[in-house]
This record gives sequence, C-alpha cells and structure tokens, in this order.
Amino acid sequence: MNARARRLAPFAGYLMVALIVVVLTTTGDSPSAKDSGAKVVAFFTHHKTSTHVADFLLAYAALATVVYFVAVANFLRSRGSQVLASTTIAGGVLAAAGLCVGAGLNEALTDQPGRLSAPAAQALNLLGNDLFGILLFAGFALATLSTGVAMLRTKALPTALGVVTTIVGVAFATGIASWFAFMATGPLTLVVAAYVYSRSARPAEITLPEATVEIPAQMTAEANAKTKATT
Repeated sequence: MNARARRLAPFAGYLMVALIVVVLTTTGDSPSAKDSGAKVVAFFTHHKTSTHVADFLLAYAALATVVYFVAVANFLRSRGSQVLASTTIAGGVLAAAGLCVGAGLNEALTDQPGRLSAPAAQALNLLGNDLFGILLFAGFALATLSTGVAMLRTKALPTALGVVTTIVGVAFATGIASWFAFMATGPLTLVVAAYVYSRSARPAEITLPEATVEIPAQMTAEANAKTKATT
C-alpha cells in the first residue's frame, strides 16, 4: 500500500458510518426480540430482497470497520502507542465480527423462511437481535476506549477529542449507555478520520534520549598533553 492509500484509509470510517445508517433506516420495521415466530416468518418471507441487500451492506460495513480501526491504530502506533494500537485493532475486528454475525443470522432467516417452524424462527430472531449486539458493542468499547486513551497519552490528536473518545468508550463499556454511545460513534468517527488524515502528512515526532559519552581520564590527559606540546 502506497503512502497516498495509507493516508486515505481512515476514510473507510465514512463508508462504515454510511452503510450502517442505510441499514438502520431501511430495516427499522424488522421483527423485535419480543415478536412471535409466525410474525418473524411472515416478515422475512415478504422482505427477502431488502434483507439480502441489508446483509451484504452489513458485510461491507464490517470490512470498512476493520480498515478504519487499523488505519487509526497505525497512526497512533507511529506516535508511540504500541499496546493500545493493538487493542484498537482487536476491538475493530470484534465489532466487525458482530456485524457479520448479525448479517449471517438474518440470512439464515431469509434463506428458506417457509421451511422454518415458528419456534425455530423465533429463536433465530432472538439471537439476531441480541447476540450480534453484544459482539458489536464489546468491540466498539475496546476499540474506542483504546483509541481515546492513546490520543491522550501520545498527544497525537487534540486533547478534547481524546477526552470525548474516551467518554464514548466508557459509555460503551457500561452496557446501559451502549446504544447512545453507538449513536455517538457516527459523528465521532467522521471527526477522528478527518484528523488522522490531515495529520498523517506530518512526520511523526520521535524523542531520542540524550547520549552521554564518558571520556576516560587517560585519554583526556593525553589530549591535554598534545595540546600543550603544540603550543
């Protein structure tokens, strides 16, 4: 990957946000965890095409999620954050896995809904509403919190942005405020991606320890003697 492609990689976050927003707005009337198996079967029977499209969009969103968090992690690693950069990538992969699990469970319901019994459809729908959310929120919690703390430690991005990112990560981790944190992730991703892109063009500041060279006394005496002889 050339330098220009590396600089543009953070904008995968824009694609991630756009795809998730499209899926949420087009599938808002999908069955909830409380709906009966018969209602689940009826919904996926009549919405096969739209569900297939949404599932593929979720899969692409998962890929964009990984690229975005890897790009942010590489930027932070180049500024001196090693462990937190690794946990940022791990969180991004976990969040992407959540998106893929959600898409996969929906595909299981959409493939042959007429052959599913009501209890089986209800069970798959329950997993589709809850299992993917646990993976998604846990992944975003790890990735966002790691990114925020790394921002504060390295000073690679504005302190205010690091504080906000850390707060969103903590909100994800609470479980109670996870959905609100997920909604805040969209605009936060857009801001972080823009900052990472703009500052990737700057060379990373590396502070090297001052080297201390000890000169043996004998060498110093010999040098002084040669100086006196020449004068």
